[in-house]
Amino acid sequence: MNKEELEKLLEKSIEDLLGGDKGFEKQVNILIKKHERKTHFIPIKYRVLGGFLQSLNIKFGNFIEILLTNIINSEDLGEFKTIKEISGKKNISIEIEEECERAIDTYVNHPTEYLEKDFNKLLDIIFNNQNNDKLQFNSEVQDIDLILKNKSGYYVYVEIKYNDDHDTGKFKDINRKFLKTFAGLVRRYKIKDRKKISPILYYFNQHIRYNNQYLKEHEMIMRSKELFDKLKLKITFEDISNLLLGISQKLEPDFDELKEKMFEKVKK
Repeated sequence: MNKEELEKLLEKSIEDLLGGDKGFEKQVNILIKKHERKTHFIPIKYRVLGGFLQSLNIKFGNFIEILLTNIINSEDLGEFKTIKEISGKKNISIEIEEECERAIDTYVNHPTEYLEKDFNKLLDIIFNNQNNDKLQFNSEVQDIDLILKNKSGYYVYVEIKYNDDHDTGKFKDINRKFLKTFAGLVRRYKIKDRKKISPILYYFNQHIRYNNQYLKEHEMIMRSKELFDKLKLKITFEDISNLLLGISQKLEPDFDELKEKMFEKVKK
């Protein structure tokens, strides 16, 4: 994917996110009905506008996650190849050994002050138990964003997020899901050497809401350009950032028009 293809994809995708005239009308009508039932000091037209923008932001976050997966899959990564049977797929069945699952839950529920030491203990449990067929395993389903492999049997597992802005409960859940999926992949591909897999929790934006007490920054957590640099992608983080900035400037009159249409509908 070159820059021209990327720009066309971004523009088309953002048009789809806005939903056209019919999509706009439908969403605004839903928001008006929702907020008419609420008592609030903020005028309803601004609550409707806020709801519309919030919805767009959520959709855009999901789009960025899919976009990055598609960019990585479209590029020649040299020796690395995407494992297409599970990358970008939902409801992939993985197996987790019972003690390993309890260890992950305990690790996430009780953040450690000694991250490196306690994380290495957790890794011992993951690699030992997930490779022991004599133990008791439970199956569960998870979504897998991206997993790559090279000819020497080295894996890179990437979980992609748009923003590090989740509340405490969601933040825990993201790390728990990441660790359990990682453990499931260790078993699925019979990875016995921890140096043969790099699990990466990636955030598109640089913003940090919490200091992560579960995973090491710049190693298992990467942000903005770090993943692009690690995978040596031809499309850079700056390419995407600059294109989005240009599109936002072009779309400013359109958003002004949408706002006025919205306020008119609320008035009626």
